[in-house]
Amino acid sequence: MRWLAAIALVFGASTASAAPKGAEAKAAFDTGVAAYTKGDYAAASAALNKSYDLEPDIETLFAWAQTERKLERCDQASALYAKLLAADIPAENKAVVREKFEECQKILAAQPPKEPEIPVVAQPAPAPPPPPPPQQQESSHAWWKDPVGGALVGVGVIGLGVGGVFLVQARSADKDKASAPSYGEFQRLEDRAESRGKLGVGALIGGGVLVTAGIVWYATHRGSSKQTTVTGWFDAGGGGLAAVGSF
Repeated sequence: MRWLAAIALVFGASTASAAPKGAEAKAAFDTGVAAYTKGDYAAASAALNKSYDLEPDIETLFAWAQTERKLERCDQASALYAKLLAADIPAENKAVVREKFEECQKILAAQPPKEPEIPVVAQPAPAPPPPPPPQQQESSHAWWKDPVGGALVGVGVIGLGVGGVFLVQARSADKDKASAPSYGEFQRLEDRAESRGKLGVGALIGGGVLVTAGIVWYATHRGSSKQTTVTGWFDAGGGGLAAVGSF
């Protein structure tokens, strides 16, 4: 039988009758047999695999399975033996295949389990460093010439002076009311003292705030090259400050 001839191939007997019928499949089969005989099991496996793909043949399948067994690839050999056991073959041949299949299963059971491969995750490229901040040009004018600071301090000093004048006037009116010749004059001087006193206190507070603001401005705007135009006013009824430019 061709099946027995294929088995004989594995044990070194004649293989003349153990071959597929197609010319290309037979040529690949013969190449596999020659490689197997020389001990080149890798080449034999490739040739027998090709032959079986061209023409599925029971004898070729068994020879291929035995070649995988020689290569110690029992997992692949077991899969090929399982195909043979599922095929319709004589009982004596199936017994031989089952024996080879069980041998491979014992070898596989004795092997330690394979460790799972850990995929290598590519690390993202580092982000480029941020660009350096633009360098600020040094101011070309002296800090004490800053128009905003100068205006704040100047108007504040004026406010302090005006506040002092109002307080002097309030004190004078308060003193003069004691010698007023009539009640009407007394009332007028008393009102004047009160109004001038309030204006004086307000002017002193406002002037002090402006002077303080000017000092703070000088301290926080040294080296600034921005141009600012400032105008201000102050009188007995109030005052103000206006600045035009970039801050």
